[in-house]
Amino acid sequence: MAEQILFIIFGILAVGSAICVIAFRNPIHSALALVLTFFSLAGLFISLGAYFVAAVQVIVYAGAIMVLFLFVIMLLNLGRLQTTRQINKAKVFAVIVGILLAAEAIYIGIKAYDGTAVSPAQGESQAVGAAITSEQLNRISEIESTYHLDRTEINSTYVPEVSEQKSTVETLTASEANLLIAKLQGEMGKPDRIGTILFTKFLLPFEVTSLVLLAALIGVIVLVKREDTDTAA
Repeated sequence: MAEQILFIIFGILAVGSAICVIAFRNPIHSALALVLTFFSLAGLFISLGAYFVAAVQVIVYAGAIMVLFLFVIMLLNLGRLQTTRQINKAKVFAVIVGILLAAEAIYIGIKAYDGTAVSPAQGESQAVGAAITSEQLNRISEIESTYHLDRTEINSTYVPEVSEQKSTVETLTASEANLLIAKLQGEMGKPDRIGTILFTKFLLPFEVTSLVLLAALIGVIVLVKREDTDTAA
């Protein structure tokens, strides 16, 4: 229940701050709203058990990329906080964001201390001793396809960790299958799995993103050159 509530909260924050990015007229305010969007997305990744992706989201985007954005804003001299009222609004906004981030950090720390930080497996069965269901088998097959896992690897590595008496996925009970699904879902946050998926299944979107960033860089250079030309004239 708590995971669902946090997922809804972070989802609302992500959508609301993304709207603020394009709604604010001051570029600095838009940049701060974008930071909140990045942190909200990191919270969503954490609620899904993707801790490595959440850490990369904060370090790379909320850190390095935002420094680049702010550098461009200052270089073009676009943002100015002129009035005391604007500064007070910025302080209130910063306090709210700080409280939300502190609450997120406390929640993650409590879950990590209790050992319940990994998101629960989907479709838990009511019957503890019942055989594995077709829905659970389909879920395991989806995980295999998404994370490039092999059934032989699952049977030899992960099934013994769930049940010492079983050797294949098909022989597991429903409760053991839920444990196996939760363990396989943990693979999503591992760097090697992310790298494999990124440079195989999602290679085209990855390259397209690099082209978009290159186009943005060229656009910044064009804007700066035009500003220099107008100043010289």
